[in-house]
Amino acid sequence: MTPSPTAAGVFALPLASTADIAAGTSWLRFRPPPDTACEPGQFFMLSTVAPSPVAYLGRPFSIGDVRDGEWFFMLRALGRGTAWLRTLELGTMMRLVGPLGVGFARDESKVHRMIAGGIGLAPFLFLARRLRTEQPEAAIELYYGERDARSHIELTADEKELFDTVERFTDDGSLGIAGSVVDGLENRWAEPEVAWYGCGPQPMLRAAAAKLEEHDVDSAQFAFEERMACGFGVCQACIVPNRYPPPRYHLLCTEGPVLEIGKVAW
Repeated sequence: MTPSPTAAGVFALPLASTADIAAGTSWLRFRPPPDTACEPGQFFMLSTVAPSPVAYLGRPFSIGDVRDGEWFFMLRALGRGTAWLRTLELGTMMRLVGPLGVGFARDESKVHRMIAGGIGLAPFLFLARRLRTEQPEAAIELYYGERDARSHIELTADEKELFDTVERFTDDGSLGIAGSVVDGLENRWAEPEVAWYGCGPQPMLRAAAAKLEEHDVDSAQFAFEERMACGFGVCQACIVPNRYPPPRYHLLCTEGPVLEIGKVAW
C-alpha cells in the first residue's frame, strides 16, 4: 500500500514530556490536534517558537511513533543544536512543520525486515505499528546496530510486541552480536518474499544496498539521513545522486526521505 500524501501544517505545541531511552538519546513527545494524520517515514522540522541563540534553523526528525494521542520524536544529542533541544523544559512552545516528505510504501509481504543503524531506528516503531495493524499475519523483523551497549535503545514491552524478531549488534561486541548489521545478515539477503527497509548512516545503507542488488533485490526502501535547512525544497541541501538523471539529484525533503535503492547512484 502506497500512503496517500498528507498535507503539511505548522503547529505550535508545548513540549509535553521527555524520556531518556539510551546514552544521549531521548523521546520528545507532543500532543497534536485531533485527527492530524502522518505516515511512517515522514518527518517534521522542529524548532522553538521563541528565537533561539543556539539553533537558528529547525532540525529534521522522523516521526518515531504515534500512540496514546501523542507524537514521538527520537532525539540523539549529536551536535550543539540537538544537545540544546534536549535541555528544553517541559511546556516550552515548539514549532513543528510537517508532516513532510514521502513515507514508506507498505505492500503486502510475508516478511517485513528492517535494518536500523544508530538513530536510524527512529522511523521503525511507527512503521511496525502500522504494519502490525494492516498485515497482522506478516512477520516483522528488526535488525538494529549501535557502536556499544550504552547506545542501544531498550524497547518497552509494548514496543517489543511490534516485532516477531529483534536482533541487536554492537561494533565492540558489548551487547548482542559483535559486528555490523550488514555482516550479521550475510546469509539472509536472498530470502524470498521479504520486504526490506533501512535507515541509518550512509555507509551502512550503501553496504546493505550492495548486498541486496548482488542478489537482484532492487525494491528495498531506505530512509536517508541528511542535513536539512528548510524541509520543503528551497535550500537544495538534502540531495543524493540520482542513478538515472536528469535530474542529477534527488531532493530528500520532497522526493524522500524514503527512496527505492534502485533510484540512488551509490
